[in-house]
Amino acid sequence: MTLHSRRGIGSPASFLTICSLLCVTSCVTASEQTQWIEPGKTTKADVLSRYGEPDLLQMTENGPVATYRPTASKHPSTPVEIPTVQPGPFGTTVTTSRPVQRSMDSDDPPSVKRGLIEKEIHIRYNEQGIVQEVTY
Repeated sequence: MTLHSRRGIGSPASFLTICSLLCVTSCVTASEQTQWIEPGKTTKADVLSRYGEPDLLQMTENGPVATYRPTASKHPSTPVEIPTVQPGPFGTTVTTSRPVQRSMDSDDPPSVKRGLIEKEIHIRYNEQGIVQEVTY
């Protein structure tokens, strides 16, 4: 009887290694997207110029908390289509679908540029509008 060791892609060691790498890369990505923010120094105006208006603003006893959600969730990945009815031959009608094209100003005003947000960010400010804390 011969025993074979499982050291391929499906082995438990490979699975754990892949999970560990994914965890490490997601942590690096989250901190890289906000490493420019310095608590006690960065202002609300700085954050607004980089990310635009927050998706959610909560008033807490420790100060306002702005929540920014991932940029990818802002726009649907599948195109939106509208059915249109047009006259056809011999008094019939023909129904077709036309994709809806997003206009340049359909989401944010042109003056606001949103930075790429890959993971949800929570930014707490003090009464003067200075960043106090950044969490994910």
